[in-house]
Amino acid sequence: MRLRCSIARATLTPLAFAIAAQLAGCTNGSIAAARGELAAGHYAAAHQDLVTASHSSEQLSARERREVADGICLTEYKIGAPDYPFAEQQHACAAAAGAPGSESSALLDKVEKAQRTTTSEEISNAISHGDIAQAEAAIARYNSIPGGDPNAVERWSHQLWAVVNREDHGPTRDRKRHLAPAISEAARAYPRMKAMKEGAFQLWVEEHATVGGTKMLSLVQVGRSTLNLWIPSDHLGTAALNLDRFTNINDALVARCHCDGRTKIAVQGSDLPAYLVRLDPETRLSEVLILAPH
Repeated sequence: MRLRCSIARATLTPLAFAIAAQLAGCTNGSIAAARGELAAGHYAAAHQDLVTASHSSEQLSARERREVADGICLTEYKIGAPDYPFAEQQHACAAAAGAPGSESSALLDKVEKAQRTTTSEEISNAISHGDIAQAEAAIARYNSIPGGDPNAVERWSHQLWAVVNREDHGPTRDRKRHLAPAISEAARAYPRMKAMKEGAFQLWVEEHATVGGTKMLSLVQVGRSTLNLWIPSDHLGTAALNLDRFTNINDALVARCHCDGRTKIAVQGSDLPAYLVRLDPETRLSEVLILAPH
């Protein structure tokens, strides 16, 4: 099956025209049909024909395979969401752009830019509503898109920790009075901590955050009443199975400062919140607040 190469240039974008012109000489029936649909601007029908061609039992030439991939990228971009979400468009256009001679690179850039913009707006909205889990899930998607801005991720991380701090300190004005028994109990459980110097305490924390000979922590920062810990992303699974290590560490911090101590645990690299450990007035022990799934 062949179609004459009489294409209405005015109805097509330059990329669509180029693809349609290339498809005109193809012998595969589905590719030829796709050419006609592209020329008419019927992108959904063209997409269906191109997908059919990609699964054809006929052996396509390298040129035909490239044309089919470029066409699928173009039609998914033109149809857009919700039929083809950004992630699907990105997948199709990245696959097409990887072939020598492909014309899909420009569309891939547009798809990824739009995806970054939409995801950034989702992140900002989640942070403004104090939804840490949703924000971190969206940040993970943002990081998976090529060309992301690391400065934006750093800014979102600071904003998320501000949300954590605000929510943690907000509703408990008389918390210190209720925690006095818990602080005294921690001091009795860890009597050596009050006299321990900062360097020695840091080593103690690293040792007690070691599981099976593997150190879970990449960095430890000791403050007067706070302890900041960083965990590599590939150690988060181990950390999730050993949260009692962090409650013990926070109890030791409380004993050392004789105060309402807090341990903040972030993901190495992104600095995104993972856990907050603080005293529970009822149990008189430290508790772990899981801030977001990892």
